[in-house]
Amino acid sequence: MDLFIRLDAWLSAFIFAGLMIVGWFAGSLARTPRLAESTPSTRIEDASLALFGLLLAFCFSGAASRYEARKELLRDDAIAIGELATVGSALEEPDRHELTREIRSYVEQRLTFGPMRLDDPKMAQVIREGQDAQARIWTVVKHVIANKNTPTIHAPLVNAYNGVTAAHDKRLHGVRNQVSGSIVLMLVLFGVFTTFTMGRLHDRHEEKATSRLRIGAYVSLVALVFAVTIDLEQPRRGLLLVSQAPMAELLTSLKDASP
Repeated sequence: MDLFIRLDAWLSAFIFAGLMIVGWFAGSLARTPRLAESTPSTRIEDASLALFGLLLAFCFSGAASRYEARKELLRDDAIAIGELATVGSALEEPDRHELTREIRSYVEQRLTFGPMRLDDPKMAQVIREGQDAQARIWTVVKHVIANKNTPTIHAPLVNAYNGVTAAHDKRLHGVRNQVSGSIVLMLVLFGVFTTFTMGRLHDRHEEKATSRLRIGAYVSLVALVFAVTIDLEQPRRGLLLVSQAPMAELLTSLKDASP
């Protein structure tokens, strides 16, 4: 079911285009002489083409929305960590230095997590490292509370830490959120059916070059939209990658603020 999502976007689009071309040739072979002499009704074929267009637009819109959501989740992750660092900067030494050091290490870990592909064998280890970094930060927070270091900011400090863990979990789920493989498969089947009907109903008196140019242009445009859609569903590979700039800028600011 998830074959087209697991493959690179360009390869998925190439396979889809090939299937649509095969469908067109199959439709041409299925055209009977009787059908060629008459003017058949095309209401079902027109409806299927319209439905395919709606399905393609739906998939593209959903992929674009998920892509934008991942960008927002990355910004929220960076903002949450920045808020924790800001609250922690009000602590007395040595806890302030210790917390800042752990936060900086956590940001570096988030930058490692950011561009890593979901199917990378090291992904599970990187996720565990992020959770371990959170645990070290929490250890520092508990030490701050136990030693009554700047008690007036204990509540904001705990709230900021909770915001960091929540942003981490939301971002992880957001990266894993993709379109269902069954929807992509249905899109492919509809695409093949539309070219099949186009081949079955095309005018045989039309020049072959013109006919093939038309189907080639149609297949190319559909495959292009399909490629962009699949690329949007693959946040860690392809051409449309989510920029890690917010997290990188946060790390730079933390290093600049360090004594």
